[in-house]
Amino acid sequence: MDPFKKTRLSTFVEIEKEFGRMLRNMSAHRMFPYRSENLIPATDIYETVNHFIIYMEIPGVDIENLSVLATNTSVTISGVRQRPSFDHTTCIHQLEVEYGSFERTINFDTPINMSATSSSCINGFLLVKLPKKKKSSHIKVTINGA
Repeated sequence: MDPFKKTRLSTFVEIEKEFGRMLRNMSAHRMFPYRSENLIPATDIYETVNHFIIYMEIPGVDIENLSVLATNTSVTISGVRQRPSFDHTTCIHQLEVEYGSFERTINFDTPINMSATSSSCINGFLLVKLPKKKKSSHIKVTINGA
């Protein structure tokens, strides 16, 4: 293999990593640090025939500091990631991990069956399953006669 190609490729990979780091640092919660929520967890939202599925990245958030509140047409997920304390810290060389409180509300066009909603937290990911309310295709109407 040509060593020039190997070096050039690794240089582009490093540039790509640094560019991604710069973009993360330019995000709104870093530019406006005085907001009440400063953490915005990455969230994926899926829809199946019968469910909405929310998959949220929340490493380092204790379950005791996490709340999932479902309504008929939305779900609000809130929590706090606490900064760890290390004894005898004399210098901080790098800070990239984000800490603080967060709240995300996700709205849906289709009504949700709140009583059948479930959630679990495994390996730093929150999984919320929100079943869609069953819509009746027809109802029987009683006819009153004289």
